[in-house]
Amino acid sequence: VLQTVGMLGPAACMLAAASPLTDGDPAAASAWITVGLGLNALTLGAVSVSHLDIAPKHAGVVFGAGNSSATVAGLLAVPATGLVLQATGSWPLVFAITAAHYVVGAALFAWWVGDCPLPQDG
Repeated sequence: VLQTVGMLGPAACMLAAASPLTDGDPAAASAWITVGLGLNALTLGAVSVSHLDIAPKHAGVVFGAGNSSATVAGLLAVPATGLVLQATGSWPLVFAITAAHYVVGAALFAWWVGDCPLPQDG
């Protein structure tokens, strides 16, 4: 539940920030983004412990692999965002892509991650 709210909440907030709800007001858009990032903090309660649930004997390795992947994704996201902005000049498109990433991530987490140790961890 924490992971789902922590990903779908920010997705909704990103879409709200780029929607007519903000009416072009940077302060309103900033408020939506701030609320979204606050909700994103809920993911720490799910992701950080799921490694221990699914791979208790190898949780450190799984956690390290996940953090390494997230770091690479973060490094690629900045230039990718720049390319989108340079090509389109559209912040709403950037926010929509970010929201889609959150939704896909929430769906994959819900589908793949369980609460039982994997047989491979034995």
